[in-house]
This record gives sequence, structure tokens and C-alpha cells, in this order.
Amino acid sequence: MITKSPSGALSPYYYKGGYFHGIHYGSYFEDSQALLSMIKDEEHFILNSPQKRRVLIDLYETRLTKELTLQIVEHIERMKHKIVKLAITTDKRSLHRLQKTFRKKTILGDGQLYFCTDMEEAKTWLVCDHCFCSFSACSKI
Repeated sequence: MITKSPSGALSPYYYKGGYFHGIHYGSYFEDSQALLSMIKDEEHFILNSPQKRRVLIDLYETRLTKELTLQIVEHIERMKHKIVKLAITTDKRSLHRLQKTFRKKTILGDGQLYFCTDMEEAKTWLVCDHCFCSFSACSKI
């Protein structure tokens, strides 16, 4: 059954023969309180669902401070037992900050986490178990 997540994304979202759960944390700009409220709602939604998920997090047009980045990483850490694969898309600057913070925490296993500035590439990686990124703007951890 297709429903919408608290952030407004179709769940599951079907793409290229597979599916994933999209989370829209983008376009919050400087409004970190609204984003934190949405993070709480999404986390509750995912933790109270029975299935594990492939998750795409969109962070375009959201200013990630050091504190907000850490809160997003802790959010993922709390949900890690419900995540099969996680792709995060955002601009290059925010991507670098997220990668650095995730490397310090090491919360997901090898091949479970993918950072990219290209939304279509991230979607493809999520639905394909044998996809490897050929773009320099992407990195798999």
C-alpha cells in the first residue's frame, strides 16, 4: 500500500524496478526548528513500521550547521536497525560536512551508506544491489 511519509514523500516510492522510502528534509533553509520537528515525526513513522527500508534523504536547500549535522547523524543512528541502505543527497559543501561526521560515528555497515549531489544517481544506487558510482560527486561508505 502506498502512503505518504510525514515529510510528504510517497512511501514506498517505486523507481527502476525497485523501491525506497524518500525523506524530504530539503528546503528548510535556516529553519532548524521546523526541520528538527520533521525529523522527530519521520523517526517516529519509521521506527513504528514493521519493515526495514531503503531510505533516500534529500537535504537540498537546508543550511546544515555543525549542531544540526550532528543531530541528523544521531537521528540516523537511532533508526539504523530499520535501514537496509541509506542515500543522502545535498550540495557539495553540506555533503562534505555530513561525510566527515558520519566517518567519525561509523553507524552503518559497509555498503549501506551513499552520499551524492545527484538525486537520480542516489535513487539508482538505492534500488540496485550491484550499482557502483562512476561520478566524482558521489561516494560510497
